[in-house]
Amino acid sequence: MKHLTLALAATCVAGLPATAQSQGTLSYTCNLDGVAGQLVAQYEVVGGSGITQGPTGDITGVIGTGDSTIYYQGQLTSPMASYTFTGENQFADFTDMASYAQFRVQMIAEGNQLTLIANPFGPGPTQYLCQAN
Repeated sequence: MKHLTLALAATCVAGLPATAQSQGTLSYTCNLDGVAGQLVAQYEVVGGSGITQGPTGDITGVIGTGDSTIYYQGQLTSPMASYTFTGENQFADFTDMASYAQFRVQMIAEGNQLTLIANPFGPGPTQYLCQAN
């Protein structure tokens, strides 16, 4: 579990409103190899933008591009361990608060479920399932 890689970002995206910029808190109960863990994340969705130019190259306005980036931070705690994390889109960097070891987690959201994939690029990716509170 120390090499937990979460697919949190993707999960967060699926549950967020489709606005150009929003923020909030998400909470999940996770099954961490039979031990219940609580994941709480604060997120902010930031919409992309671009400029429009007139015929002479002057800037005439700013428009939304339809793209967005999700930034988040939070913690995952259980009776056995405590982690903090920060991330962007589908990936987060976790820090074990006991050893300060760091690892990558991919987060995939589908409805009220969040799948966390520790070490998504190997060795030995491990999946953990979470349910929205």
